[in-house]
Order: sequence, then structure tokens, then C-alpha cells
Amino acid sequence: MKKKSAAKSDGKAIPPAPGTYPINPTKVYMGNLAWSIDENAIKEAFADCGNVLSINWFEEKDTKKFLGAGVVEFDTQEGANAAIAASGREVHGRETKIRGWEQRGTEASEKRAARAAQKMEVKPMGPKPPGCYTLFMGNLNFAIDDDAIYNFFKDNAGVEMSAVRWLTNKDTGEFRGVGFADFATDEDLDKAAALNGQDCMGRPIRMDWQAPRQAS
Repeated sequence: MKKKSAAKSDGKAIPPAPGTYPINPTKVYMGNLAWSIDENAIKEAFADCGNVLSINWFEEKDTKKFLGAGVVEFDTQEGANAAIAASGREVHGRETKIRGWEQRGTEASEKRAARAAQKMEVKPMGPKPPGCYTLFMGNLNFAIDDDAIYNFFKDNAGVEMSAVRWLTNKDTGEFRGVGFADFATDEDLDKAAALNGQDCMGRPIRMDWQAPRQAS
């Protein structure tokens, strides 16, 4: 299941929960990575786990700005499992968050989905309802997680979410590509909303105001 509500604690995102897609046996997701990280640092830090074959960093499509996460491929399943067991290991001053990498489909199908998402027209946001402190987020990359969306708002708008919730299919638990981000102040909410249509992990994020629930 995609991550549920994840309130921030000490400015850090709560690690995402595993999803329902099959886990790639030799690949792992690594998050909460330092901006100074590079391939050699990962190889050295996890040399005891096994040989690293490749690393795919998560970057903004246009700016190539690093999003603090990536997918690391080991030469064996044992190496990947050892890395998962080492989640929390400090690298360049930050505790890594590591989990199995979910195989969501073929490379070709994921590229087709990404191209279609990039062509999606992002509509202007409607009127802001009174008492609103939440943004609806749509057209999200299926690889997104708490760290990536937290860094998106922090790096591009200078604001921090107070919580994030991901929408999943009630029956299958599969992530539906949408979520909700809460902000503590009206000013932070407006700054975050100004990013509507900006590239987020290769897709233009679609946002709108989420009206607060009426008290019953």
C-alpha cells in the first residue's frame, strides 16, 4: 500500500511503507540522501552488502535538480536484502531510508506513461475556500514518496508540509497517483500552490485547493 498520512517530525519525512507491486529482487530504493552524495559514496558505504551495478538518481526533468533519492541495483538479491537491512545507515551525515524497489511495469510502459503525463494540460486553480490549509495533488509520478514531495516543496517554495496523505485503491491498495499535502500557515499554503504545473519527478504536478471538511 502506498504511504498513509505522514506528519513531519523534526523536519524529516516518515519513511514510506512498501507498496503492493512486485519487489525487484536486486534493486532498492534509497531516500533521505545528502545533496552531496555521489555514486562512489554509495558504493563505499554499502560495500559490505555487495557490488553495486548501477544507480538511477531521481532528478527534476528540466533542471536536473537532485531530489534526494534514487534506485540502487546490486549484483545479487542477497546484496539488495543486506542493503535493506542496513536502512538507517548514515551516509554524508544523513540516515538513509532503504526499502525494496517496486517493479511497476516494463520500462517501455513507464516511459509511455511519463510522456503522456508530460503532455497533460494543467488548469489554473479555482477560488481558494475559507479555512483551507490543504492542497490536492494530481498527475504524480508513481515513484513519488514522502521524501520526494517534501523536498519538492522545500526546495522550490521554501516551505515544509505538516503532513502528506496518499490516495490508494480501496480494494487493491494500489497508489492512484494523487495525494493531499497539509501546511501549517496560510502563507506556506499559498507559496506551495504557486508551484502548480511545475515539473515534479518528470511530470507537471496538478494542484488545487482542498476545502476543509464541514463539522457535522
